[in-house]
Amino acid sequence: MKPIQRLRLFSLAVGIASSLTGCDVHSAPPNSTKPKVSTLAQQATQHANSTDVTDVKTTFYDTGKAPKVYEIRKFPYPFQAMLAISSDADSETLRKFNLVHEFINTTQMTPLGKGLGLDFADSLFMYNGNREPGYVDVNNEPMSDELSYFKGVSDQPYATNVLNHYIHVGWIDTLHSYGDFSQVNQNKTLFTRQLAKQAVQALRDNNDDLTVWTDHGNKSNVDNFGSYGKAPFYSYQQGANPWSKYYHTDLTIPYGVKFVWPDLSSDQFGMESVIYPLMLPDGRRVWGFWRYTNTSYNSKGDPQWNWTPYHLDDQLTTAHLQHIEKEHEYSVVSQHLSGTPYWGVLPQNAVSALRLLANHYHDGKILVARISRLLQYNVTQQYVSYDTTYSNGKAYIHIREILDPVLGAHVPNTNEIRGLTFYTTNPARTVIEIGNTPIPTSLVQDNKSDGVHPSIAVKWYPVDTTNYAETEAGVK
Repeated sequence: MKPIQRLRLFSLAVGIASSLTGCDVHSAPPNSTKPKVSTLAQQATQHANSTDVTDVKTTFYDTGKAPKVYEIRKFPYPFQAMLAISSDADSETLRKFNLVHEFINTTQMTPLGKGLGLDFADSLFMYNGNREPGYVDVNNEPMSDELSYFKGVSDQPYATNVLNHYIHVGWIDTLHSYGDFSQVNQNKTLFTRQLAKQAVQALRDNNDDLTVWTDHGNKSNVDNFGSYGKAPFYSYQQGANPWSKYYHTDLTIPYGVKFVWPDLSSDQFGMESVIYPLMLPDGRRVWGFWRYTNTSYNSKGDPQWNWTPYHLDDQLTTAHLQHIEKEHEYSVVSQHLSGTPYWGVLPQNAVSALRLLANHYHDGKILVARISRLLQYNVTQQYVSYDTTYSNGKAYIHIREILDPVLGAHVPNTNEIRGLTFYTTNPARTVIEIGNTPIPTSLVQDNKSDGVHPSIAVKWYPVDTTNYAETEAGVK
């Protein structure tokens, strides 16, 4: 029997069981191949009329006793889209890091103006093995002062304490590879497998939880992985090649990396989903994800990069932001926010672009989230499985599993379902449970109608605008 036939029979069987037991059976499958819709009302209509087998659902409502529960709202109420800024640690110093985060994350007065109060997390280097010419900050600060966990490529701490602090408070959630190993001669590298071992052990010892990896730099950065074998250019990526002396994903993936940007370009600002299954050369599986990195491609097919602060206003435009709101899309914007070599770090056009984004967030249009949170929500929103039962005039939504096709099906914890929002005719008489256990009432949020239906949600993460900026002796 073909797989699609089995799916149809399974759906019919579920329908019969539901009609007999008084249950709705729901699964939120991947939606990346479904036609886009321009409004939530159209989206609801589309699902009601869909003949796609992945959308087959059987519904049983006792309208005299309990509210009707519809489907999941794509994004947490009241937002129409979700966006994360994924900033690489290139040329970062502690001075520049603090200035950028005080402006973006807090609501205090800063040298760049009043803080924006956005949820933004950065990336870090574990090592600094860069031997290219140039400066990382004002006063001709040399490349050796680039912010890193260890000093150079040694086992000596450099910014270890302050970077641990930023990981724990949520200002860092991404490994920008294991370090900056860029060389003038790209046939040479300072990366070794031992450095990966040392990095993983240090992160474990300090309870540093980082789930996101983004590749970095030129071909000297042999620890990159994910695109090996896709084209001749990517042959330098040896991190997931088990026959290479630079192999490390047998350490990195078990440590906790789930999401990988494998050095691929994209000129698409918004997508229905930014995640995709990624099989590594060693057979391990992770989630790949797309970042918006360039405006277009030239006649040779080379990307026209726009991922520096000088071009942030080309990324965060009114047209781009309105488009993802209209189409209900995700966006991951690639940047190098600490990549400029002058005192103010962010030019005025970048400050204005960030203020524009903040306005869309504070107006309840675009949920701005750190990259790890956006990616986890993307997985949950696509693959959550739940059913609905009715008793004593109430509807009970039972979240059963995240049917994750990459990392495996599992019963989620509360953080994994943050933001999940269910349409219902009466939020006050609707209960959300993990399995058969209600989630704490402190995490429940009732929402008025957005023009489609009222809804009930697992609350998104609370806003945190605390100024966590610190300095560390000897760290520039």
